[in-house]
Amino acid sequence: MILDPTSPGLSLHAAQGLVDGLRGVLAGATCPQWTGVGGDSYRARCGEVVAGAQAVLDQIQQALDLVPAFDAERTQGLARSLAESAESAVLHPELVMLGAW
Repeated sequence: MILDPTSPGLSLHAAQGLVDGLRGVLAGATCPQWTGVGGDSYRARCGEVVAGAQAVLDQIQQALDLVPAFDAERTQGLARSLAESAESAVLHPELVMLGAW
C-alpha cells in the first residue's frame, strides 16, 4: 500500500495523543502541596479553569473525530475525478494527443 503524504492519518494520531495527554494533565492539576492564600486561591479557581480547558479539548476532539470522514470524502472525490478523466481520455483520444487531457 502506498502512503498518501496528504492524508492526515499521522498528524491525526499525533493530535489524538496530545489531546489525551492534556486530559491527563488536567485531571491531576490539583497542586495539593500549595499552601496559604496562594494555594487556596488556586484551588478556588482551578475547577473553573479546568472546566474551561476541558470544554476546549472537547471541541478539539469533535473536530478530530470529523477528520476521517473528510479524508474519506476527499479520497472518493479523487477517485471519481480520476475515473472521469480516464473516461474522457477513452472517448476523446484526440484531446490526449493534443495534451489537453
